[in-house]
Amino acid sequence: MTGRNRVQLIVGAEFHDADYVRRELLEMLSADPLNLVRCDSDWSHADALGETDFLLTYSSNVFPDAAGRTALEAFLRRGGRWLAIHGSAAYTEFRPPAVDIGGIRLPGLTDTPDKEGAYMDILGCRFVSHLAMQEIEIAPCSDHPLVAGIAPFRVTDEPYVMELRGEVEVLASARFTGEAPGYVRGPWLEDEERPQIILHRLGDGEALYVAPGHACGPYDLRPFIDEIPAIRGPWTVPEYREIIARAIRWGTGQSVISTSSPETATG
Repeated sequence: MTGRNRVQLIVGAEFHDADYVRRELLEMLSADPLNLVRCDSDWSHADALGETDFLLTYSSNVFPDAAGRTALEAFLRRGGRWLAIHGSAAYTEFRPPAVDIGGIRLPGLTDTPDKEGAYMDILGCRFVSHLAMQEIEIAPCSDHPLVAGIAPFRVTDEPYVMELRGEVEVLASARFTGEAPGYVRGPWLEDEERPQIILHRLGDGEALYVAPGHACGPYDLRPFIDEIPAIRGPWTVPEYREIIARAIRWGTGQSVISTSSPETATG
């Protein structure tokens, strides 16, 4: 035993500012000197989950192979905790013909077929589609310590439409309706609660999925568009950062609600 919190961080998200998010997560992880972090960009070292306490992923179209899925499920069943953010629940592919969405030239509409079903079953949810980037309100709807005392807050993000799988508890949701430009699935016109923070229990472990988290640098959408304004999404919002900080403490077995949590985030 090392007496350290063994953390595996996987950040590999196409069309997102993975470098920015990696830096933000590493800074938050460094708040506890007991955290010993291994960084990867994919699941090629999934075998390391046998010696991992906490798994944290920010990815898009990055999935473990069959052996990696077995290791991931075993990690959770033995009591591991997994924080998966934003595109970590997304499998996407383009369906031709090519389209132009607001000046972004895509090889086709974005489809989300259920081709990574075994992985999504472990996570407890699957990304289906999203509306155009906009401001939405995230409303905690549970007394779980991960969101306890946090008042509804607003973020600018891609409003995610999710499919739930297995034994889950919704910790926060949002309401939104509208078109889903660039996606096969949509529009989404039903005015209903849409899960945004989802806790899935599997064996003795838990997977926490947080849908908001979009970040994109000026050149991350190449070759579809040459340059865009940098997007930081919810990463500058105190309440969002508080939830991620709590999730890190939750994942490493620490007290979830810190006495130094910002007043704006704990209500």
